[in-house]
Amino acid sequence: MAVNLLPFPRTMARLVVIDNDHLGLSHELGKHWATIGRAAGNSFQILQTSVSGHHCEVRFADDVLTVRDLRSTNGTFVRGQPVTESTLNMGDSFRVGDVELRLEASASVPVIRSAHPAEGEASKAAPKTGRKVSVLLVDDSKAFLEATSELFTRMGGQKWDVHQAAAADHALAILQQCPIDLVVLDVVMPLLDGVQLLKLIHQRHPGIKKVILTGHLNECTRTACLANGAELFLEKPTAADGFRFIFNVLDDLIAWTEREGFTGTLRHVSLADVIQIECLGGRSCILEISSPEVGGEIYIESGTIVHAVAGSLIGDKAFHCLLSLVGGDFSLQSYRKPPSRTVQGTWEYLLIEAARVRDEEKSNRASADTILITRTAAPESPSAITSPPTLAEEVVVGPTYDGCWRSAQDGG
Repeated sequence: MAVNLLPFPRTMARLVVIDNDHLGLSHELGKHWATIGRAAGNSFQILQTSVSGHHCEVRFADDVLTVRDLRSTNGTFVRGQPVTESTLNMGDSFRVGDVELRLEASASVPVIRSAHPAEGEASKAAPKTGRKVSVLLVDDSKAFLEATSELFTRMGGQKWDVHQAAAADHALAILQQCPIDLVVLDVVMPLLDGVQLLKLIHQRHPGIKKVILTGHLNECTRTACLANGAELFLEKPTAADGFRFIFNVLDDLIAWTEREGFTGTLRHVSLADVIQIECLGGRSCILEISSPEVGGEIYIESGTIVHAVAGSLIGDKAFHCLLSLVGGDFSLQSYRKPPSRTVQGTWEYLLIEAARVRDEEKSNRASADTILITRTAAPESPSAITSPPTLAEEVVVGPTYDGCWRSAQDGG
């Protein structure tokens, strides 16, 4: 493949701390987004109390530095003004909290390009086999989006088509334009937070799987997300192994999407089997059941059975009623918060108890269908007879030698 050197080199840059406390601390900028913050795991870690754990992110491209604040506590300042996003030229400085940084040139390298870019790109492209899985990542950190998108694409063996959105309006626009199988979004976002965006997506696109991936975990937020259509509520990993786990969970969820929404016959697939699969997978869903006898719902939240309703019954009685059905239809629906929690105990115990109740009811029905036959004992003496015998009781009929029927009293 022929290559050409561009007539000018590509300028490399670095960020240098210029205040007295951390004077000389620097970071070489690459082509990707880089995060700046106090917490471990940032591209440029600055251990200063005024700097937030994940303070801002930067990217150097075309000799310009783009700076984006990540909802920091003490703000990001360019030319003395707080910014959410801004650009700087070589030699300009900006401030994160109380730490001043300057953009400086560090080195220049020649850029190598193919003489035939289209051919070069085509040679890298993997052959398309079958339909790709479309995943939308929504996070206000472009550094996170960029790194996670590349990682998931590589783990998916080019079977994942990953879209990115750093804002709610961009995410909604992608959902309108592209068929998406799965949306993975953060909770804490500017303007429209993740819970509100989740609710909006669930209303407009109820058939799309939705997963929360966030670094801000609390039970209240988790409950709100699961109630507004999220199948899973996961914590952002900080290591490669964690991302592998997240990818495997999401890949399994997408695979289950192809099987979900089916209609099954209870004569062939037991409700207990379906419940066991959902609970073992830690999923959240509503199992809708209908039969000629009764209809109802079983609510499963993160692998725990929390509510059941069957006709006028609720709680354990409703659960036992539905598990005792011998025929009907069922379907798995997106989870929504039940009016109250009416079922307690582990799913294993509930299934065992339902089986016991079903067996007892079957035994009782068998007993009710049995006819008990009683016989009256023969009297011990003639004095015990209180009424004269009838003709039928006195006469014994038997065959005679001449072929005629005669009574025993006639000597037959």
